[in-house]
Amino acid sequence: MGKPFERTMAVTNGMLKPMAQLLKENPIPPYQEYAPLLAAMLDHNVTHYTDIAAAMEDENRKVALYEFGLVPQLFYAFDCAALCLEMFPSFYTRTDESAVYDFLEAAEEAGVPSDTCSTDRFIIGATLSGELPTNAFFVTSSSPCDGTRIAYPILQKILDCPMLFLDAPFRNDREAVEYYAGQLKDQLIPFVEQHTGRKFDIDRFREVIVESNKAYELLVDTRETYRAKPAPHYGMLRSAPYSIFMHGAGLPETTETLRLFCEDATRRVREGRTEGPFPEKHRVMWVHVPPTYDRELFPWMEENFGATLVVDSLSSTSILEPIDTTSLETMLEGVAWQGLDMTMSFMRFESAAFIDFMLNAYDQYGCDCIIATQHVGCQSICGARGLIREACRKRDIPLLFIEFDYNDDRVLAPEQMRIQIEEFFTTVME
Repeated sequence: MGKPFERTMAVTNGMLKPMAQLLKENPIPPYQEYAPLLAAMLDHNVTHYTDIAAAMEDENRKVALYEFGLVPQLFYAFDCAALCLEMFPSFYTRTDESAVYDFLEAAEEAGVPSDTCSTDRFIIGATLSGELPTNAFFVTSSSPCDGTRIAYPILQKILDCPMLFLDAPFRNDREAVEYYAGQLKDQLIPFVEQHTGRKFDIDRFREVIVESNKAYELLVDTRETYRAKPAPHYGMLRSAPYSIFMHGAGLPETTETLRLFCEDATRRVREGRTEGPFPEKHRVMWVHVPPTYDRELFPWMEENFGATLVVDSLSSTSILEPIDTTSLETMLEGVAWQGLDMTMSFMRFESAAFIDFMLNAYDQYGCDCIIATQHVGCQSICGARGLIREACRKRDIPLLFIEFDYNDDRVLAPEQMRIQIEEFFTTVME
């Protein structure tokens, strides 16, 4: 067992930093004109993980480990570093797939069933392997799915840190948001006060929310440009603004990184030069989570079929209003709404509401086909397969289901996925 967070920082310093520098000095074709954005994205990741490592060694700070159902603004108001555990696997799937195998196998060797969602197995395995940060506390909720509700009691037994469980409502209305915001006020704030040794400062919280709102407006404006035909940027890059916001909402460096994306995208629209290296022929919506381990998939789709990914389920959640800073209650309700409806917690919706959300995004971004993940271990998305098929049939929407594990390329190898996608675009879409 290595030192906590050692593997993560080895990748951060040994891969991400050099990649960012390479992009600045020697951009790689055919996407060289996007190199400044790619470098900014990598720099943001480096800053994020470096801050977590620094907080581990600082007796005056804590690391907030949290899950979907929450966003990080409240933790930043307490000067914590923050790590969203459900986004942690994608750090490794894009950089070191062998670590993913190690953590999944560690969980399975400890008795976690192999058909449990790989995100939960990864988190459990990383915990058992000693990779998660120390000097931390952990906050989670009852959403988004059965897999997480199975994993969290296991984590409670093996994580050597304080834990708080929140009850995420299944409904999607004002009363549900007020209920969840009440828990942030009555449970989460006292919990963080207790474990950081800091008193809650509403003025500091408001500062973070104001900064977060700036970043959110840039995120929404960037996403709006992707409605243009052809859409600016390219498939892999279009998911970056959402991820950047979810990691660092409320931090000035997040705002400035998103400003680069927004200014670049709006300038391309204004100047009429949104087309990328390959002509746009098809506009794809990817329902649920695309494969995170295959960085070349989206460029391959664009080059071979003119098929560009303009929206996926998570990035399409950027539709809420900025958070109202009038009072503590309005700020907490805004944070609650983002946590519930901007993360995978929207999977708590009943299937009909989820499908309506999917079709609305499909129309907004002018898509002409859907690829839908059938993530091994996810009962929610696999259980909705028939309903998704029926909804697409009624609308005459071309639909491709792919059964795979978005964290583990051993379930469906990239080559096999490409065969299915190629057949779809050369038959159904021709």
